[in-house]
Amino acid sequence: MLLVCALVVTLFTYEAIRLELAEHWIWSDNLAKMQRAVKFEPGYAEYWDRVGRFVQFGLDEQDLVDAEQDYEKAVQISPMTARYWIDLAIAHESLGDLAKARQEFGIALQAYPDSAEVRWEYANFLLRQGQQTEALGEMRAAVQSDDTLLPLAINRAWRATRNANEMADAILPRTASAYIDAIDFFGSEDNVDAGLQIWKRLADSHQPFEIEKLFGFFDATIRDGRGIDGKRMWLEALRACGLPHDPPADGSVVWNGGFEYDMLNGGYDWRLPPAMGVTADYDSIILHGGKRSLRLDFGGGANIDLAEPLEFVAVEPGKTYHFAGFLRTEGVTTESGVRFALFDPQRAESVHAETEGLTGTVPWKELSTDIVAGPQTQVLQVELRRPPSRLFENKLGGTVWIDDVSLVAKAGGATSASASPERGAL
Repeated sequence: MLLVCALVVTLFTYEAIRLELAEHWIWSDNLAKMQRAVKFEPGYAEYWDRVGRFVQFGLDEQDLVDAEQDYEKAVQISPMTARYWIDLAIAHESLGDLAKARQEFGIALQAYPDSAEVRWEYANFLLRQGQQTEALGEMRAAVQSDDTLLPLAINRAWRATRNANEMADAILPRTASAYIDAIDFFGSEDNVDAGLQIWKRLADSHQPFEIEKLFGFFDATIRDGRGIDGKRMWLEALRACGLPHDPPADGSVVWNGGFEYDMLNGGYDWRLPPAMGVTADYDSIILHGGKRSLRLDFGGGANIDLAEPLEFVAVEPGKTYHFAGFLRTEGVTTESGVRFALFDPQRAESVHAETEGLTGTVPWKELSTDIVAGPQTQVLQVELRRPPSRLFENKLGGTVWIDDVSLVAKAGGATSASASPERGAL
């Protein structure tokens, strides 16, 4: 009895060690060890497929014929595993045997007709063969089964069609999230025209969405100097999201110039990212007009290079604009005062204007200047500016209030697209 028990324990121990070694070797990225693993476990299809992939795609040793043989052993052992048929099909495609590849993709589809992975791989095979219509149909089916594939599907379908509407008709689900994924993709490509076509679909769908989801695309319109299109989309998006969307009554192109609404920190609204040494809040007691102002408190611990809050505004090329904004200060330290600055973010050297700077304690004061948009300028950046001080005692302390910021086109100002840009004057 003891001898039998000892033999059983020995056999089980040997088997466990053998399995452990095989598992270790198959993931070693060493071909000789991987081949020893399949000899230890020749009936394990996953090992044959793993060796086939390594041989086909390895950096050091690539052999499509050996890979094909390994994949064939995998499908013989496990004929109902779609992944192995896909690998075999891709190997045959690489060897130029497209008929076999298509047949093997068909077997994988029969085994798992609802598999997003199978549909996706087959769609890409069809794209490589130039069968665009059929490929996009398979891609759509894959996305319907697994929506995480949508961003990649948008990329592939766009490369294939180069037509935003055709891409959308072919693969996009009719959902707000899908439209936003497409708009975000075109924003990352700085392709404003294509993104605007998808935006029209989203707006016409009347589906709810969060405007913050579009901030990346609005940034693309700013980078591309497409402020007029971007501002029009901004107002449409505000309306679609149920947010205040009426333009300022005085014709100003500055959005939310009185800080009556909470800043959205993106798009064509004010942006105030967190910064060391500055705290911000709305003030409903000390204000110039409306119901509140924006208050900035400086702790006096840093020589701040201030360039916020800021807003991108849409302007017409060649037109003259009058800027006005109200500041109030209390105990602002150093000789480098706070002021407003306006400039074309793409052409700051030629299209730029600043107001005077305020220090110490000053009651509400209007700071104003004119600026001429350049012949290609559609976007101006408006910001509260305080350059770093050059003095030894240079730490910025005190409080600043901002209110009633506006930028209005001047009647009779330059309107020609060829007008020469000028630097603003006080």
